[in-house]
Amino acid sequence: MSTTNATQLKLVLPMQTTRYNIDTCSMLVELNTSVWTARKLDKGTTDELVHNKNAASKDAARVNKNLLAGRKELDIIVQHVGKVRNNFVYPNTLPWSDTGIRLLPTARFMGFNQRMVEEEETFWELVKEFVAIYPSLITAQAMALGDMFKRDDYPDAAEIERRFGFNVNYIPVPTSGDFRVDVGNAAMQELQEKYDKYTTERVEAAMLDVRTRLKEHLLRMSDRLTMDTSGGEIKTRRFHDSLLDTGLELCDLVKGLNIVGDYSLEQARASLERALSGVSVDDLRKNVAVRRDVKKEVDTILSSMTW
Repeated sequence: MSTTNATQLKLVLPMQTTRYNIDTCSMLVELNTSVWTARKLDKGTTDELVHNKNAASKDAARVNKNLLAGRKELDIIVQHVGKVRNNFVYPNTLPWSDTGIRLLPTARFMGFNQRMVEEEETFWELVKEFVAIYPSLITAQAMALGDMFKRDDYPDAAEIERRFGFNVNYIPVPTSGDFRVDVGNAAMQELQEKYDKYTTERVEAAMLDVRTRLKEHLLRMSDRLTMDTSGGEIKTRRFHDSLLDTGLELCDLVKGLNIVGDYSLEQARASLERALSGVSVDDLRKNVAVRRDVKKEVDTILSSMTW
């Protein structure tokens, strides 16, 4: 799809939506996880607080106990789930629905699925470690929670593992032809047109996400590679090694996420890849000529694209 079509989405009439055959090159992926919250409403302490504060309504406050206050064993599992979702799933997929379902290009499925299998294995290893020490954690919390401790607040050790879950679902991208309802030809046509419009909007949003990722990193590179002149002396701005590493990773990522074959986006990606090929972090920090050349190319890409 051309950049012109992408930027003119708002001008497209309702019945003139662009059709994308993304069902043949993409799939939907859904990550569902569950972790025991270790939180419990303390009704007694809540009533005491409301009374002491002279609140007119019993709903004025809620005191939720952290059943594992001071312990980090559960936090490790929570952090793992967050890293999988934020550091891997989101960067390697495209937005699709408000429910958390993401769009995954078929070409990236094998690598994506292998990584998710590994992350799930790690998740269950952490859960098993937690379950193994769970009884001792309950004993320790009797002192940590003081008068708020109640043994009945804690699920039995035999069932605690069922409070955790990690599931990855892969779903075919539906098409307007998937409607199988007897609603009459007119209604069927309306449903198909609405779904085509929905798909177009989702794809445009997904591609905007890819463009935004690339643009934001190019802007960051341009800023960090700028050389300031003060009193005739050239001063370089500091940057982390990830400035280069992320740029190279993004080149590979954008190539796989360009599901509509946007020519201008691919040109920008390829130009950045050429500019960074063979360049090291030390080159960018110490070689003024290399730094200037890379920045020039980055700025050229930014100015040539219709973002």
